[in-house]
Amino acid sequence: MRIPKRRARASKKRSSKNFRHFPGIILSLLLLSLLTFLLGWSSLLSVKTVAISGTKEKARITQSISESKPAIKVGTPLARVDVSSLARLIAKNPWVSSVEIGRSWIHGALTIHVQERLPVASYQGADGTMRYFDAQGVDFQSPIQYSDVPAIQLGTSSINAKSAIATFITLLHQSDPALLQSAQGFALSSPDSISMEAKISAAHIVTIHWGSSSDLSLKLTVYKKLIAMQESEKATIFDLSDPLSPITK
Repeated sequence: MRIPKRRARASKKRSSKNFRHFPGIILSLLLLSLLTFLLGWSSLLSVKTVAISGTKEKARITQSISESKPAIKVGTPLARVDVSSLARLIAKNPWVSSVEIGRSWIHGALTIHVQERLPVASYQGADGTMRYFDAQGVDFQSPIQYSDVPAIQLGTSSINAKSAIATFITLLHQSDPALLQSAQGFALSSPDSISMEAKISAAHIVTIHWGSSSDLSLKLTVYKKLIAMQESEKATIFDLSDPLSPITK
């Protein structure tokens, strides 16, 4: 069967056109292979330094890094560092609030910024260790010793009690962070008996009985009105367990 000349010429043109693109395809594949090698295997774009910021506990963060699988060390190609997995591994430290990890391709640096949890209160755990609550009510242990946070005197070790004080601290932080900042200490014998010592001024420290954390917004409103009254200048006790019938002594 004879192929018409016109069709033959068209077929020849397409073959010639495809052939002209062939070197470009080969070059693209070579460049892609080279890039893959540089990123994944070459020492040119490898970890040369690990920069840790945001915390003084760099040794503990370094220990977390050494536990990663595969291990991350100087010479590891930057592209092969699983940033998300490493961030999760570091965040397992209970005193770490958040982790941000970046890669500097030019300088070969793996940058790790750690945000520590900031305690707003401390208490002694059942095992004798010092534990903390942050403003979100998270209960955590830390290698850092904080001496300037108010202590909680827990009259019970029940989970409900700890949950209650955590909720209270979170709500107070959201509603009146300045009052939380003035706290000298907390006492808790049950989830419904939360007390707090607050430093109103250098010579005026008061005890506030909040009861439970329910109706805290109303209790704060009543407290602010009471503390602003002239007859409350010498008061040392404010019982707001029942905000509709507050007691001042």
